Amino acid sequence: MSWYEALVSVISAVAGGFMGGWVVAFRMGRWRQRVEDHLENIERRLASGDRTLYNVPIIDTRLEALVQELKALREERREDIRRFVTHEECDRRHGADSKDSDSPCSKSN
Repeated sequence: MSWYEALVSVISAVAGGFMGGWVVAFRMGRWRQRVEDHLENIERRLASGDRTLYNVPIIDTRLEALVQELKALREERREDIRRFVTHEECDRRHGADSKDSDSPCSKSN
């Protein structure tokens, strides 16, 4: 019976591998077809003369507003530090480099 079990095992492995390969190929084929259809739609849209969007002014405006807001928050933080921290404490924390222009201690109260 040993040869019979070995033969059944081999046939089962080959059939399982064959079926698994077909399933993977089928799923990959569906995925590739979906991607190709999407690319074909894009090509058709571009060929029809629709404008492409390279620069979106709304996004640029929002980013500029965000940058300005961050700069304002940074300045408010510096003002708060100047209001609540003495020059002596600031000098102690930042050392001799506290006179740099980027240091919060550099501007007078």
